[in-house]
Amino acid sequence: MTASDTGPEDPTGRVQAADRDRYLAVLHAPAAARDGLFALFALDLELAQIVATTSEPLLGEIRLAWWREQLARLDSAPAPAQPTLAALAQHVVPAGVSGAGLEPLEDAHLVLLLDEHFDADKLDRYLANRGGTLFTAAATLLGADVGAAQALGRCWALGEFVRRGERPPFVARALLETVRQNAVVRPVDRALRPLAGLARLALADVDTVLAGRDLGPRGSAGRQLRLLRTMLTGR
Repeated sequence: MTASDTGPEDPTGRVQAADRDRYLAVLHAPAAARDGLFALFALDLELAQIVATTSEPLLGEIRLAWWREQLARLDSAPAPAQPTLAALAQHVVPAGVSGAGLEPLEDAHLVLLLDEHFDADKLDRYLANRGGTLFTAAATLLGADVGAAQALGRCWALGEFVRRGERPPFVARALLETVRQNAVVRPVDRALRPLAGLARLALADVDTVLAGRDLGPRGSAGRQLRLLRTMLTGR
């Protein structure tokens, strides 16, 4: 696989086109952190696209492994001519987030690619590897509490899990309640509010799926209002 296989979009454009919720959340973040946040979310979207578009798991493994290798190389070598990796090298690694520290994201997407059944332990690891890793890195850029960000990230990853069309396993409600009690009910610090807004949307998505209703589109007016409320109040 080469960098040309991933497409020409810059991270901001990729996030704006693929996930309006994350795009709007980043716009609420301090300007100095936005380029790095767009790079992190674009990385997650790059990996998610591989899972969504791969019909042969072995080929998907190879493509994901390429990204893992490139992330590790960011700590010791210049980034290749690929927009997301270049943005990570410019805006994320200098802020104290190592490329190797982002590798669990590849683990999370590999599980989605290869595993059809999620028990409690596997789902828990997925939430930690995807949401915990991504939001920890984001909190580093925001100068925010990393522990609180990890909890919010797990919540967000559960929302992404159900948005794939997955029906939550029996443990989902318990995980949802744990995250709500630990990270969402009480107001969060201002620095964390862009991430808390995404977690809040994820909570609503999981509740919607558990109630047997259809999910609305990302970036809808209702979701924008919910995100704005979290930005204003921390809830």
